[in-house]
Amino acid sequence: MRHLYLIGNMGSGKTTVGKLLAERWNLPLYDIDHLVEQETQLTIPEIFQHHGEPRFRELESAILHQVARQPRGVVATGGGIVLSEANRALMRQTGWMIYLKASPETLWKRLRQSRDRPLLQTASPLETLQAVMQAREPLYQEADWVIEVDPLTPAQTADAVASVYYPTPEDPLSISVLANQPYGYRVRIAPGILSRAAQIIPQHHRPTRVALLTHPRLMHRARLIQTHLDESGISAYLICLRSGERMKSLRTVERLYGQLLQAGLDRNSLLITLGGGVLGDLGGFVAATYMRGIPYMQLPTTLLAQVDSSVGGKVAVDLPQGKNLVGAFYQPVAVLIDPETLQTLPARHWRNGFAEMLKYGIALHRGLWKRLLTMLEGGILHRKRVNRDASAWLLPIAQCVNLKAQIVSEDERDLSGRRALLNFGHTIGHAIEAALGYREWLHGEAIAAGMVAEAELGRILGITPDEVADTLRTTVAQAGLPTHIPTGVGAETLLELMRHDKKRVGDALSVVLLRDIGIASLEPNIPTSAVREALKRCGAS
Repeated sequence: MRHLYLIGNMGSGKTTVGKLLAERWNLPLYDIDHLVEQETQLTIPEIFQHHGEPRFRELESAILHQVARQPRGVVATGGGIVLSEANRALMRQTGWMIYLKASPETLWKRLRQSRDRPLLQTASPLETLQAVMQAREPLYQEADWVIEVDPLTPAQTADAVASVYYPTPEDPLSISVLANQPYGYRVRIAPGILSRAAQIIPQHHRPTRVALLTHPRLMHRARLIQTHLDESGISAYLICLRSGERMKSLRTVERLYGQLLQAGLDRNSLLITLGGGVLGDLGGFVAATYMRGIPYMQLPTTLLAQVDSSVGGKVAVDLPQGKNLVGAFYQPVAVLIDPETLQTLPARHWRNGFAEMLKYGIALHRGLWKRLLTMLEGGILHRKRVNRDASAWLLPIAQCVNLKAQIVSEDERDLSGRRALLNFGHTIGHAIEAALGYREWLHGEAIAAGMVAEAELGRILGITPDEVADTLRTTVAQAGLPTHIPTGVGAETLLELMRHDKKRVGDALSVVLLRDIGIASLEPNIPTSAVREALKRCGAS
């Protein structure tokens, strides 16, 4: 673990919460404002009065650089530390940023009697506070995580931060999907959480029996869960399938129906998928349709599945004409994500999942995008090796899950177009997969090339700025992912396959295009000529 940087507006509780966390973990507390006062032998108001805000910001940055080199600790920052892009970059390089977000009403209640806040010494302090908050909000949103502190006591806030910075199987990071809706559930994330799967399952559903669908290389994990379930009085039946996109077929579904019947699963039974995205899609579709629907749980074990396919309830199988053309919206009862299951993944499969993470960043969240760039600059991905430290991946994984959870909660069934933003790179990417017969390239590799091509399409249409398209291409290449259409795949072949895309309306093609880093939109009526040109620019024959 690295430094924990608490950021947020004045009055959000950074110092108070920081002290509680430092005491809990026996770590040093670095209070930036206090250290500035120690260095200058002046109070913050005196520095503002005698030297002005610019000088204070210089001192603040200098102290931050000193703290960044110190042993790991909890850092309570000043509210304006995020004003410097260099400060934000340094905090990303040396730790995790957690934003303690409070409403204007909460902050004003805490600050209105304060006389030691230089920025509020104005004729209209409330208006000044609101203006400061509005100006800084986009910068705070670059944090690795946001915690709403309005309803929380300092102790509760410290607990919430602890579950993010240092989650455990007993106290995991928990993300709500479809909160307060009929089919809402939680995604729980922590290293080692699969060891508690048998204890967690009855909290959501007390099944008559369980079928556990997995792959041969994961049978040892499946047998451990089976043993724990048997010990708790729940009969568990193991089903083993080969991996690969070609297993996502109606033929496989029919075979699985027969195995579930043979195992005696009824409508109150539970199906658990332990594996990657293909298995999750397939198992979820089987659960959605077997006996008109039985509960299921996702235990994703690949980076791609953890950041994307295990959350949101889109379950499907493929047809020869295209990917995921037969499916349903069917939410799991729970998702358990254990980053330690990624330890044995080949480097290629880490890059496969990283492609989807890049999608979330470039299309939805500038802060995540910058975090991913920082990870690449730190050498987390090489062509033949990967930094597999779970603590280096957990929060970025969680941020992807959180972004998807927010969108799914707003647009569960993809009716408003909001959920379609998750498909950036997928219109062309899915066509690439189909053109290759779901062989040769992994899903993330096709999506990487699809993102580059769709950014090029946006450039042609005057929607995607040149610097955004160029940055995406450079970053995809840096991650060791493809930036060009596979050799021998023609533009006309891809265009024909895109006509089967689920986002098509009538004969018109809609594509998600980038407007800036972290901002994308679903654009209708895309001219075929522009798509053809983008494909050819990216190497299509």
